[in-house]
Amino acid sequence: MSMRAGLRSPGSRLIESLLAFAVIAVGVVFLRIVHGTPPPFGDPRDIGSAAFFPGMIALLVTGLGVVLMMSAWRPRFSVTFESGNTARALVAYALMVAMVVSIRFLGIWLVTMLAVPLLALCFGERRWYVLLALAVVPPALVIHIFEGAMGVYFPRGMLL
Repeated sequence: MSMRAGLRSPGSRLIESLLAFAVIAVGVVFLRIVHGTPPPFGDPRDIGSAAFFPGMIALLVTGLGVVLMMSAWRPRFSVTFESGNTARALVAYALMVAMVVSIRFLGIWLVTMLAVPLLALCFGERRWYVLLALAVVPPALVIHIFEGAMGVYFPRGMLL
């Protein structure tokens, strides 16, 4: 990324605002799920409930979207992406949205075992043994830490 002083173009502000709005929308959707009636995962204000951590993450994502929206209209610096980085970031964002949408149907194992190496592939990793390790090690660690140590269970999906 290169930085240049001055004002951003209206088109770049619009794109940044739309991305910020998308982040806010994702955060609000998750907040609505966590705080649904009746609460599907327990009381989100109770630190021992399964809804506490997802509620905190949803709140942080929503706050990040608000910060992104405010920074889109702040006239200090303009950030321009060079040679294809914007496309990679948009593909990564689309992959994360697809992961969120498909996790209830495919389950946490299959989705993370596909998404983590695909993200690495998107950002330039080409060694097959690294991609294979990324497909197994991070999902296994994260899932076992959350389910084993914290008691927060992820969706299993229809396939399992």
